[in-house]
Amino acid sequence: MKVKLSYATAVLLGFKKGKINFDMPTAYLMLGEKCIYNCSFCAQAKDANSDKDLLSRVKWPEYNIDEFITKIKDKNPFKRLCLQVVNSNNYFEDLKEFLYKTKDIPVLKAVSLRPKNMEEVNEIFKYNIDDLGISIDVANKELFGRIRGGSFDSLFNILIESSKKYPGKITTHVIVGLGETDEDLINLMFEMKKYNILVSLFAFTPVAGTEFEKKDPPSLERYRKIQLAREIIEKFDVKKDDFEFKNGILVKLPDVDISYNEAIKTSGCSFCTRPYYNEKPNKTLYNVPHNRKY
Repeated sequence: MKVKLSYATAVLLGFKKGKINFDMPTAYLMLGEKCIYNCSFCAQAKDANSDKDLLSRVKWPEYNIDEFITKIKDKNPFKRLCLQVVNSNNYFEDLKEFLYKTKDIPVLKAVSLRPKNMEEVNEIFKYNIDDLGISIDVANKELFGRIRGGSFDSLFNILIESSKKYPGKITTHVIVGLGETDEDLINLMFEMKKYNILVSLFAFTPVAGTEFEKKDPPSLERYRKIQLAREIIEKFDVKKDDFEFKNGILVKLPDVDISYNEAIKTSGCSFCTRPYYNEKPNKTLYNVPHNRKY
């Protein structure tokens, strides 16, 4: 069985030479390639012509899982494993095999997956993971069908049902810059808060070989505004009416005392820093890779 590691994870485990000068308490892994779905932004989409080792802008070299297990048991610098599952043809059997093989590694475990039904969700939690990411990605229901394909309502219902059955253990990914409005994003974040679902924000990243390879990423100004809104919604008892919009554009945030430096950190489950997933190291960071305070 093979598993892919993010470049930085491979360096920290000694598979590759390199220097990592940022916080990275989470090992990032990817299982599978060439998805059965055809998301317009994804390097692993069915019809994408991208490098098969890419996800977003990160290279994921492949290793034998037994070598990975040996390395991580020998020198484990991590507090969490985060596994991104590509919905390839045999994805669920591969996922169960991976979770079984890694069950004795003493770290927290998160899985990011587009489950087909609640049966898959229930099966995954038998392996004592502490977090399941079910990615909505597209905050606008109509755009979802065009960009990700399939049913928004079906995936949304699985997300909500999962949050009720496994409270505090469900997250979702939301991408800024896919054609949605600020108001779409705020509406979705309030809906997620209602069900205690943690929102992980991503900036759309154009990747060569995808349908959206020539689409522009969001401006840093817009992304910062959405990060601040996310922080306010998560940390404060605010309502939609506390935000001001003009033609779907967020023009005013509630007047609350928040930490700007905390708001612009990578958002996700505990110990997630996701370094340089959306940006090059020599550019201003959309998500600052430091541990958040939870």
